[in-house]
Amino acid sequence: MPESYAENGRSLYVRKDTLSSLVDRLHSSEEVLNHVFNLTFSVVADDVIRATFLSHLGIHDEGPFTVIGREAGERYGWGKNANVAQQDGFFVSNASAVAIELKLKAPSSAAQIAKYAALLAWEEMVSGPKKELGLLFIVPEETVALHWTKCGLQGPTIDRRFLNRELELPRRIADLFAQQQEVVGSVLDRMRLAVISWATLRSQLIAIQGQLRIIEAGDQTLHRVLNGFIAQLDAHHDTGLDASRSWQPAVSGLHR
Repeated sequence: MPESYAENGRSLYVRKDTLSSLVDRLHSSEEVLNHVFNLTFSVVADDVIRATFLSHLGIHDEGPFTVIGREAGERYGWGKNANVAQQDGFFVSNASAVAIELKLKAPSSAAQIAKYAALLAWEEMVSGPKKELGLLFIVPEETVALHWTKCGLQGPTIDRRFLNRELELPRRIADLFAQQQEVVGSVLDRMRLAVISWATLRSQLIAIQGQLRIIEAGDQTLHRVLNGFIAQLDAHHDTGLDASRSWQPAVSGLHR
């Protein structure tokens, strides 16, 4: 190393991670799981989105769906790099809009519901009213039972009274709630809520794989994409999954 990098007797230190410690850290990262989730469900067909997400909300929509990602800032007028309400998943069609919140260690909260109510309101302001709106939480199995209590709700129901809660919200969301009460209130009137575990999602994906015709190129690709996502779920430390468990496929609702 050139001496000019460490002048006046100073020293440079380099932290060397072992491969195993690096892999362990990646398997504890919520960001890694979010990226793999976004990649997977940005490329799967609409029938997979219906089977894995919409089915739990009781929403029936043939699509086609658009996946809203990092372009949300420009789409809703926040600015290109603004991080007002970073969604984990957001699927929009002419008839519906469905948001997905992924949870690992962090508890769920009423503020997160407010974030997605704002996103749904902004979407309707951009693309027009939707027939159906939904928010699905995906959480570790052990947190399902108390999920709605942690969100300050009696169960998976919500209405305009939610607007009266004192919540710490980003300024843009607080302003939207104050200035567009009728728009947000209409969203809350129609927004369906549901929660499932990572184990349920995994079982559904296994069931979908079981219905694929591997001799067909498109189904081969989908099988591999789902395999990659399932492998990430199994490796992650905080999904509440036990990789040693004998998993049984659930009914997926997928028809091919």
